[in-house]
Amino acid sequence: MRILVVCAVPEEAEAVEAGRTLQHELDVLVCGVGPAAAAASTARTIAENNTMGRAYDVVVNAGICGAFEGRAKIGDVLIGTDSVAAELGVALPWRFQPIDELGFGTNRIGCNTVLTVAVEGVRGEILTLASITGSDGLAANLAHRYPEAIGEAMEGFGVATAAQQAGLPFAEIRTVSNFVGDRDVAGWDWPSALKSLTGAIREL
Repeated sequence: MRILVVCAVPEEAEAVEAGRTLQHELDVLVCGVGPAAAAASTARTIAENNTMGRAYDVVVNAGICGAFEGRAKIGDVLIGTDSVAAELGVALPWRFQPIDELGFGTNRIGCNTVLTVAVEGVRGEILTLASITGSDGLAANLAHRYPEAIGEAMEGFGVATAAQQAGLPFAEIRTVSNFVGDRDVAGWDWPSALKSLTGAIREL
């Protein structure tokens, strides 16, 4: 099996490389930050490898993230059941209307959970945002809108879109470095999250 693992930044890619095993052929792509960069880089890499006769079987988005407090802890492994574009829709004065209700597509792509059956962690929706949540009030609003969401990051839906359009199964694996909300970095723990990411890739 040939797996493309997509990460946003080099630190995540290094943690993924540390978890590499001989069981599957695995390529690691550093796509850049945000859903647009993730979608474009993933789509280009899939196409280039198809042209070279090295087609992928699976696409995985892996990296660190923020978790919704009470739904996961710092250092936990989060396994996506769905990748959700939390900002894709219309922000009405009284509520957020997802694009699904407008008939112009969907803000949700299901993850192939069979791919992650051997990975231990917390399972639920992982939100994709172009701008990270920076206040407790915004975090509470997101948690209310998406009661099944366990974390938020910035690339999942972009990677999922590229994989879906290429007809490839997709999985999202994240590890928790901080809680969604106030941007006080004193409570963040990148080393624990990156260590957990290495372990999760080894299980994958």
